[in-house]
Amino acid sequence: MKLTVSTFLKRLLYFSIGLSVGIVFLNFIVNKKTNGKGMEFCYLPNCRVLKELRNTSLRPIQDTAVIAPVLLNGKVLFSESDPRREPCKQYVVTYQGERYVFERCDTYLTYYKP
Repeated sequence: MKLTVSTFLKRLLYFSIGLSVGIVFLNFIVNKKTNGKGMEFCYLPNCRVLKELRNTSLRPIQDTAVIAPVLLNGKVLFSESDPRREPCKQYVVTYQGERYVFERCDTYLTYYKP
């Protein structure tokens, strides 16, 4: 079987069309599944803890404009945190040289800046 340039270009064209349709289909599925927010992969402990804190409602209603960037870009200090504390887990997060202490209970999240 002899492969010519024209056959190769036809195969490349078919492959490109199929790949394009697949990417559009996958993009549609991902947007539908995540409500247009995109995908977020949290495999590392720091990312998982911050995501867990972000998904818990604040109580009492506190200044979310200050807390939002801390929970997005902060770094959890696991050596100073106590995730097994009962009844509320305690996490220490640093952001731009400031320390924030969060207490996460089952249904709510409180924070204070020591």
